[in-house]
Amino acid sequence: MLSPYDIHNYLEKTVVYYQKLPVAEKKRFVYRVGQFIFSKSIEGRQGLTVTSEMKILLAATAVQLTFGLQTWDLSYFGYIMIYPADYQNPNTKNYHKGETNMGGFMCFSWKHFLEGIAIPNDKINLGLHEFGHALRFNGVRGNESDYFFTNYFDRWLSCAVIEYQKLRNNEASIFRKYGAVNINEFFSVVVETFFETPQEFRAYFPELFDQTAILLNQYIDGNGNVRLNVREELLNKKNIYLKRNYGHVLSYTARGNGLVIFSVIFFIVGLLSLQGQGYKYPPAYICMAVAAVCWLVFEHRYTRVSFDTEGFELQKGFLLFKNYSHKKIPYSRLISFTGNSESDVNPVYDMTLTHMDMQGSFYEETIRACYDEATFEQLANDLRRNYIRVYMN
Repeated sequence: MLSPYDIHNYLEKTVVYYQKLPVAEKKRFVYRVGQFIFSKSIEGRQGLTVTSEMKILLAATAVQLTFGLQTWDLSYFGYIMIYPADYQNPNTKNYHKGETNMGGFMCFSWKHFLEGIAIPNDKINLGLHEFGHALRFNGVRGNESDYFFTNYFDRWLSCAVIEYQKLRNNEASIFRKYGAVNINEFFSVVVETFFETPQEFRAYFPELFDQTAILLNQYIDGNGNVRLNVREELLNKKNIYLKRNYGHVLSYTARGNGLVIFSVIFFIVGLLSLQGQGYKYPPAYICMAVAAVCWLVFEHRYTRVSFDTEGFELQKGFLLFKNYSHKKIPYSRLISFTGNSESDVNPVYDMTLTHMDMQGSFYEETIRACYDEATFEQLANDLRRNYIRVYMN
């Protein structure tokens, strides 16, 4: 049984990341390493004996990646198999250095795992790469994943896709070519670069470096020192300004809206029933009640969205409860903006605006809206220039 003292002594001698941590954080790091080892089945293959030191080194790499996150243990991947060197996948017959399998297990070539650690600045680190995949996939099958990481990933992706497309087009980049395989491989390649050559990364693409730091909630400075819990600091320093005010480009529309239609129909039916049957006729009041409920739901959903140079504004309520909720949110907290048209001939779009509040909670505002296409396209381009995802289908 590994003691915290044993783990600390080994990490202090072998793991540079651990050596750079503040003293107060080292205790938490040691605890997480111990918990990671306890929660996983780590076994050797092809005659390899797994030592305590190997378990500590493996766990430390996973904890390094997830140290800024609240949900960090990659619980879906409960089995880790270590091979002496390259191994053959029995299904594909291909040889691998590492694998993160959706069956809930991971595989590592120990030879290549150690090589990734031995050369600290070549942007190739098998452990970080595979644990990057595990972090990305952990919640796919319903296992608990980090709330912020999961919800903020779209914001990171809107920035990362620019560099990903450069790799796909064989353009020059500091990221290794393997990242062009797919966006999941690109994320793991970015993780390797973030930890191994942070200065080069920050100088080359500071926005993506900051977005990765926000996503992982940790920052590596020029001396390799680690700063944790940096999200609010980085988000608040991002002064995103649009070129112009767009006003109320989007407003919830009554056109083709079932709630408005039902409210009007039931109100008219109820009114006619009162006139025809008298004020003692119960169905008339039922119709009136249904009309009122439909209208109140419409009032609750009605949203006006305006965009100025410094941020966007959400105003909810149509008439009776106009402006019952009023929020001004900076663009640094806008995650994505997506829309789907009901048909090619109907100009009504169902739009979803995802944003984050000052407490780090994420919200989706759904707006059923018509808009001026030319003005909206200018807005969309302005947002995209600031690495905010806008997608209209």
